[in-house]
Amino acid sequence: MAGRHSKRAGAHVGIPGQRSMRPLGVIDARTHVEHLVSEQSAAAHRHAGCYVAHCGAMVLAASLTEPGRARCPECVR
Repeated sequence: MAGRHSKRAGAHVGIPGQRSMRPLGVIDARTHVEHLVSEQSAAAHRHAGCYVAHCGAMVLAASLTEPGRARCPECVR
């Protein structure tokens, strides 16, 4: 049943080349420090739950956790 709330095909398709490549903040479950992770690393390791941060540390992602000890100083650079 088509109404004014029905979705058109292709209405939510992103524009190629318009994606920003900004780093993602991921909080380590062991240390509660926020590390920056690239989108490529997040996509490659999303099933394992462990990510490689910009500083080279292996980060075990913590869900719904606030950073207790701020950010990693090496990732911020």
